[in-house]
Amino acid sequence: MSRLFLDYLKTPGLLFVAAVSLSVAAAQQGPLGSLRNSNPPLHAVDLLREPPAPPVLRRSPERAIADLVTVETKVREALNQHTFKRDVVLQTIGRNGEVTGEYVRNSQFVFDDRGNRIERVTYHPQSTIREMRITREDIQDLAGAQLLGIDVFESNKYELTFAGQEALNACDTYAIDVAPRQAPDPHRMSERFFVGRVWIDSTSLQIVKIRGVVEPHGKQRFPIFETWREQAVTPFLFPTRTEADDVLHFHGRDVHYRIKVRYYDYQRFASKVSVTEANESPSH
Repeated sequence: MSRLFLDYLKTPGLLFVAAVSLSVAAAQQGPLGSLRNSNPPLHAVDLLREPPAPPVLRRSPERAIADLVTVETKVREALNQHTFKRDVVLQTIGRNGEVTGEYVRNSQFVFDDRGNRIERVTYHPQSTIREMRITREDIQDLAGAQLLGIDVFESNKYELTFAGQEALNACDTYAIDVAPRQAPDPHRMSERFFVGRVWIDSTSLQIVKIRGVVEPHGKQRFPIFETWREQAVTPFLFPTRTEADDVLHFHGRDVHYRIKVRYYDYQRFASKVSVTEANESPSH
């Protein structure tokens, strides 16, 4: 998490997104509490183009890991075709459970045709957190590993280990541990790695839960977090919330830190996106 006594991360200027042939679904999706599972469940045959393994035999560890990478790649491709909104609340907590400081960052995200995430900050009041500072890596993690977990497009950087079958909220899942093949370099803080576990539904083979931490730490400290995925406006499971409630151990001080993030209002986005600064005019 954030390094003590660092300067505040300056809020990036708003990005203006010029979209060509914009096509957004007409149906408006409400906040997390109003998400409805109105679509039929997606099965392995829909994503892998092959029948799922028989329930009695289950999947082998090797096949479960291979299917995770294959299916997650398709989920990311679907996610890259949707805009969504994200509300972030970061808090420090006092000894009696009271909130002692708060950082709020509400944004809307779109994706360009290369799969790059583009953030437009819509609400970002001045932070009242004093025990520590919110750093560039914190903001990077919010839109990276805390949102998605493992980067399947660079899966060769990770070691995936089958950890067994688990029941998760009445859902039969395969648990897979994730760790970088090489120890993250604390001198290269911009290169972030997820370390933890993912749970995939044994029927749809999609990730339903992510739990872990982002490394390297260096002189900073980062919390253990959980991200849940649910069925939103598509047959795919998309992230709906991230939570963390952890004590960060700095040199000479412990800080109780809490994260609450929700992702909502997923809408189909079928166009190419160009980005210009505020003082630029889009080309014609």
